Amino acid sequence: MDLLRRAYELYAAGRMHDALEVAQAACDRAPRDAEAWALLARIVRHLGLPAASDQAFQRAVVLDRRRRLPYRLPPDRFRALVEEVRAGLPPPLSRRLEGAVIQVQPLPTPAAVRAGVHPDALVARPAPGQLVLFQVNHENDSAGEEDLRSLIARSLSEV
Repeated sequence: MDLLRRAYELYAAGRMHDALEVAQAACDRAPRDAEAWALLARIVRHLGLPAASDQAFQRAVVLDRRRRLPYRLPPDRFRALVEEVRAGLPPPLSRRLEGAVIQVQPLPTPAAVRAGVHPDALVARPAPGQLVLFQVNHENDSAGEEDLRSLIARSLSEV
């Protein structure tokens, strides 16, 4: 099994320290593989190393110009953006969200990942009427505020 695939499997299983070791080996073995660097970036973000994550994302973008750097926001600005997007949703969707509790968390917790939430998930639905948006994963898939707005709107439409 190749290293990148193994690192991804460990990551998806919530075995972040093991995934880190294998992803680092993948980057060492194939230092020009943008996908390996992007996976390493996501893994180290889950391990609480944002500076190392940003460096790995930058490396991935240098290697593959089609990739974009994540667009990062302070938590309070992200929450405000969620509320702005929610307020601007079309009436049918807005009605579906009435009474829904929308929470923001940085990332899925290790326990949630071990319980089956994918570490790259944008949302989780822990109970009826509840929606959790994962800020970092939204940012990882957005190159700017408009991308982020669109992604948040898509996430909110999944209620």
